[in-house]
Amino acid sequence: MIDELITEKEAPRTDFYLKLDAEADMPTVLSAFYKQDYTTIVDFETGEESLQLEGNPYFVGNTPDYSIDVVGDLHEPTGNTLTYANGLEYPEMVALDGWHVNIRLTGDVLRDETEALDVSHGVIPSAPKRVWL
Repeated sequence: MIDELITEKEAPRTDFYLKLDAEADMPTVLSAFYKQDYTTIVDFETGEESLQLEGNPYFVGNTPDYSIDVVGDLHEPTGNTLTYANGLEYPEMVALDGWHVNIRLTGDVLRDETEALDVSHGVIPSAPKRVWL
């Protein structure tokens, strides 16, 4: 009997952590997750159809195929303690660089686009500040 080598196939990633330079970059970087309404126009003389875009593109953050958590700015303590006027103390916080977005895929729709975003904007946080439940 010949022993066959059985290898386990690694499950595709479902969670992606992205860091953009700024919120204003979302429409460009996440363009695959923006939609735009349109109307089909039929030329009655030729029978040719064309699309007429309506309105502006809009962000679609959740579908059955994916969910996007726009985290935005992240902050971490500086190590200093500040005091409110009433005497209560609280940690001083500083904003981290970037605009943070988490994506969870529930299927393979937009997998190629999301994996490309992971290459260009992905980060692997050692301790994510916000995670999926």
